[in-house]
Amino acid sequence: MTAANFSLEFQLNISEIKKLNKMYFRHLFRDRVMFCLLALLVFVICIDYILETDFFNWLLKSLFLVVIFVIIQFSFIDVISKTVFRWTKKLMRLDKFPNRYKLTFTYSDICVKSPLGELTHKWSKIEKVILTKNFLFFYIKERNGYIISISKKDSDYRKIEELLSFVEKNVIPVIKV
Repeated sequence: MTAANFSLEFQLNISEIKKLNKMYFRHLFRDRVMFCLLALLVFVICIDYILETDFFNWLLKSLFLVVIFVIIQFSFIDVISKTVFRWTKKLMRLDKFPNRYKLTFTYSDICVKSPLGELTHKWSKIEKVILTKNFLFFYIKERNGYIISISKKDSDYRKIEELLSFVEKNVIPVIKV
């Protein structure tokens, strides 16, 4: 298989799914909650602008709303996003469908697919790759410092070897522990 045609897909086991949920999707929900709250703030300010006759009065109300929004965002955003994440997990019964979680490696990127959303990382974001007796770890240099782990026990040995050879030839040297 040439590098341009490179494509591998791995199913994840339950422990890997729990790690991914804890690491990735909590942050994904945090971003989604922040976006929804920001959209609500803009909507309220626009409605208030339409209904308000005095511009100075509208400006003061809008400033007050923005300050309240920032206080709520920094104080309660983690609690709100964790709660929404838990509700979503319960509603979707994610533990019942482990086959929905997949890691897809292509020539240009790494894709983490799940029922909660999809995240993509470029190969250039890989900081280091560590191979241990039981796992293969990809350390990603981003704001949250994600770690993608693949269990060697639950995955096809040939796929792991193919992935390792691709990474060593095209991305970064693999550290073997």
